[in-house]
Amino acid sequence: MFQKERAHRIPGGKPTPGRPPRAILIKLLLSTDRDMILRRARECSPIDHQGVKLSFFPDFARQTQEKRRSFIEIKKRLASKDIKYSLQYPAKLRVIYNGTSQFFEKPQQVLDWMEQLGI
Repeated sequence: MFQKERAHRIPGGKPTPGRPPRAILIKLLLSTDRDMILRRARECSPIDHQGVKLSFFPDFARQTQEKRRSFIEIKKRLASKDIKYSLQYPAKLRVIYNGTSQFFEKPQQVLDWMEQLGI
């Protein structure tokens, strides 16, 4: 059983039909519980509850969210070329190519690296 410190909905009115439900923020006492929930959610994805798709995300600071969001187009490009990658905390992209890992803190660094290799 998980021990939560608090849980609440994001402010806002009830969503109209066809719109996703409001987000719920849950603060757990143990980070290991949070990590386990996020891991299980990824393993069981997609999760459907009464016809509604549920998504689970860690709650990052706005600045961290923006840095992570800056890699979206790069991740799409890497996926289209079947290049493995992962986004490390807080916002560092790890690219695995030809058995080696490269780490990038900015999207332009990845583009320059890809251009240099002719990818």
